[in-house]
Amino acid sequence: KGRVIIPASFREALGEDFTITINPNKTAVAIYPKAMWDQQLERLAQINPMDRIGLQYERYVMSVSFSGNSMDAQGRVLIPIKLRNKIGLQRDIVLVGLNSYIEIWYAEVYANMEAQTEADFEDISDYVYQKYSL
Repeated sequence: KGRVIIPASFREALGEDFTITINPNKTAVAIYPKAMWDQQLERLAQINPMDRIGLQYERYVMSVSFSGNSMDAQGRVLIPIKLRNKIGLQRDIVLVGLNSYIEIWYAEVYANMEAQTEADFEDISDYVYQKYSL
C-alpha cells in the first residue's frame, strides 16, 4: 500500500512536517526534516532563472518532492506512488539514517550497493579522508 513504518529512533528527528523526495543519486527515497529541506530549497533558489540546465534540475527535483508530510499514529508514512515507481521500491526495504535525512532503499538494490562499497572500501575511505580531512 506504499506505507512505511518509520523506526522510533528516527521519528523525533523527522518531526511533524517533512518532505519525501528522491535522493541525490536517484537510487532511493529520501525523507528530509523540514529544517533540512528548507536548506535544500535555499540552494535551489540560487539557480539563475536564465540557466536552462539549472532550471531543468530544479524542475525535476521539485516534481519528485512532496512536502507537508507527517506520520500517522503508528509511525507510518505513505510514500507517493510516483517515487515508488521511480526507485522501484517493492515490499522488502532498508531504511538508512544519514546526518540530514533518511533514505529508503529497495533491499536488493541496497545489498548490491553495499557489497560494491565493501569491495571498494579502501579506495572510498582514502577518498573521504583526503577530500574531507577526516
